[in-house]
Amino acid sequence: MLYAYQLRAHANARYQQSMLTLSHRELRCMLQACDISAEVEQRFLGGAPFLCFEAPELTPMQRAFLQRLSGLYMTAALEGDLLRPLDRVQTPAFLPQDMPEILKYKGKTNADFTQLMINLALAAGGQWQNLHPRIADPICGKGTALYCALIRGADAVGVDTDQKSLQEASAFTQKWLQYHRIKHASARESRTLSGGRNAPVTRFSITDGKQAQGLILIRADTRDTGSLLKKSPAHALVADLPYGVQHAPRENGRMDTLEGLIREALPAWRQALLPGCCAAIAFNTYTLKRDMLARAAAEAGFAAVSDPLYADFSHWVEQAVNRDVLVIRNPQA
Repeated sequence: MLYAYQLRAHANARYQQSMLTLSHRELRCMLQACDISAEVEQRFLGGAPFLCFEAPELTPMQRAFLQRLSGLYMTAALEGDLLRPLDRVQTPAFLPQDMPEILKYKGKTNADFTQLMINLALAAGGQWQNLHPRIADPICGKGTALYCALIRGADAVGVDTDQKSLQEASAFTQKWLQYHRIKHASARESRTLSGGRNAPVTRFSITDGKQAQGLILIRADTRDTGSLLKKSPAHALVADLPYGVQHAPRENGRMDTLEGLIREALPAWRQALLPGCCAAIAFNTYTLKRDMLARAAAEAGFAAVSDPLYADFSHWVEQAVNRDVLVIRNPQA
């Protein structure tokens, strides 16, 4: 069967220019994870961008994963000059798909790009058939990656030091769930860290009456992510690193370089992942080099995903930002 996946127009003109190339690479990674050997061809049909590939009829599980392609608008079968639309596979996900797009703020990560990172981490980590994974973001900010995880049926855990961002994320989640009349409960607690420190936690339990999902927001240093998730490691980790040269000041007032922060955080991020599972890390190539980041990951015990399909997701975002993604694996014990 000749499949034709139409990509949707994107409001972000900068990202629109890169979407076709990025989606092409993303789909190839996803097909490989599904054990489908197929060439992916870029076509314009009726002026709209499509990614086309020929393969035996997809299984429901394969269709369910591939329909999560980040920029996907419609799936169809191309029969001669005609497109036959294909119904989407129903999955356990029950939350409305607008959740990652509603909360607007400066520096927000593009939700489609965030879904791309989640797809890469699940594909490379062999978790593509997992319909209810746990996805962690150790520098979650106001939660775009967490909302992207929730709308695909995953549980989500976010860690960040910024109290204001987490408060905004919590307030938004509460209002959004109430607006959509989705059954939920929230609770506040704390977790004890080394040295007698406490990490405030906000926990959301969400259900449609048949199945349940969880969202956990934790105010803590990203270097504590491993101990915080020790009892429930994630199936995938995604992190969009700060794009500037400097990171936030530490409590003692000393500025921490981004490279220094990442080197200290990577061992904790590895501890937060199940063996064999993967992390997708987005970074600005103007402030961090792929080779340096890969070396730091190797020093922390990660193994590089060496497949060439994952080697280059670089794209221009703005004058000071050229973004790329490094995918790394927590080796099997």
